[in-house]
Amino acid sequence: MRMQRAIRCSVAMAMIAAGGCGGGGYGGGSSQAMQPAAPTASITAPATASVNRTVPLTATATADSGVNRVEFLVDGNVIATDTTAPYEASWDTSTIADGSHQLTARTVDSANVATTSAPVTVTVLNSPTIDVTVSAAEVFPRTNSGATGTGQLTFNLVTGAVTGGVTLTGITATLAHIHNGIAGTNGPVVVNFVQSGTDPNRWDAEAGGTLTADLVNALLAGQLYVNVHSAAFPDGEIRGQIRPQGIVVAVADMDGGSVVPPVTTTATGFAAMTVDEVANTATVHIQTAGVDDATEAHVHNAPAGDNASAPLFSLMKDPATPSHWLLEGQSVTQPDRDALAAGTLYADVHTPAAAAGALRGQLSLNAATPPPPPPAATVTLAQLQSSIFTPICSGCHTGGGSSLPSSMNLTSAAATFAALVGVASTEQPSVLRVSAGNPDASYLVHKIEGAADITGSRMPLGGAPLDPALIANVRAWITEGAQNN
Repeated sequence: MRMQRAIRCSVAMAMIAAGGCGGGGYGGGSSQAMQPAAPTASITAPATASVNRTVPLTATATADSGVNRVEFLVDGNVIATDTTAPYEASWDTSTIADGSHQLTARTVDSANVATTSAPVTVTVLNSPTIDVTVSAAEVFPRTNSGATGTGQLTFNLVTGAVTGGVTLTGITATLAHIHNGIAGTNGPVVVNFVQSGTDPNRWDAEAGGTLTADLVNALLAGQLYVNVHSAAFPDGEIRGQIRPQGIVVAVADMDGGSVVPPVTTTATGFAAMTVDEVANTATVHIQTAGVDDATEAHVHNAPAGDNASAPLFSLMKDPATPSHWLLEGQSVTQPDRDALAAGTLYADVHTPAAAAGALRGQLSLNAATPPPPPPAATVTLAQLQSSIFTPICSGCHTGGGSSLPSSMNLTSAAATFAALVGVASTEQPSVLRVSAGNPDASYLVHKIEGAADITGSRMPLGGAPLDPALIANVRAWITEGAQNN
């Protein structure tokens, strides 16, 4: 018994010496020191899911013993280190491939204890390929063209290089370009397109076509567009805004019939609204004709046939151009964007004579579909003979010679029909002078428009080009079947 008590006593004394019994009858508290908390780390920027070029990175970090450094990592590899708050770095995304990548921050404290943040996934997109659609839907003044075009353009945002192009339907293009101008405005050429040597309907960005850094920024803001020109419309027959990721464009034709209640007017207008879904801003431009005395212009939220009680946005009149109204960088909310997608936003302008609204148009995101052209009046050969062939062409095309121009007889409607419709061209025998129903396949149209594929010169030789309205009549006559009427 004495031996057991001695053992218990020895154990108890050892526990007291080690501080292991706390207050359990032996007295004395714990002498164990508090361990410092682990450091913390968190990525705070970038805030967007898609990034390009040079990207600023930021992080927050804490450590009880003091932050020694914060390391920024991409896919687990350290790309930068910062030792002082605020913790920042720049990431050159051109050094890695486009696609999904993970960002993390690692805090290392003064005791060399490290904590890595939760990963943030971003998509690097330095070479976006953007679908492009061109039509008359975004052109003002209206061309009422039924022509269209589709294609893709690829932009290297680091070097500015541009590749790709568009394939056109229903137009004999004379030129095509990328221009600098937001929807609803016109701007200068920044990249030329060239016609394909194998497909006359294909136009591609010229070799070496490049955007400056400022123009790359303009591209990402939705400020560049493709414009296709023709002889009938030298300023542009069809057009399409280039819409990179996060850019939405809506357009509207404006007229008096859409006002509630309708007003009778010959004035017209065109509205375009560009929304940057990342910045949550909107830019609106309205172009008008016939209402230079307009006093107000707005964007409202109400469906077609209804009036809004108050404007959503008010536009400013361009002091240099009374037909132009604009609003730049207006903040928009998600409900505003939802209303635009639902088609309930509309643009209008007011005049002293029509204080409740002189023109109105419902904004639509479906810009790929051009407005239907007005019903065309039938064009007869007799009309063309009296307006074109007799006064302009018959002096050279007499029918009395053995070679062109005198071998072709355009002196009367009957002779013109016999000389043109279904007859192979002398200059290009594989092409018909007039292919009934197909003006784009008719050599006559190519000659009077001065297309790039013709042999010799534009007609009329040595004279001024035909008025675009006369060319449009020739096209209409061929489209309607090139009848002997």
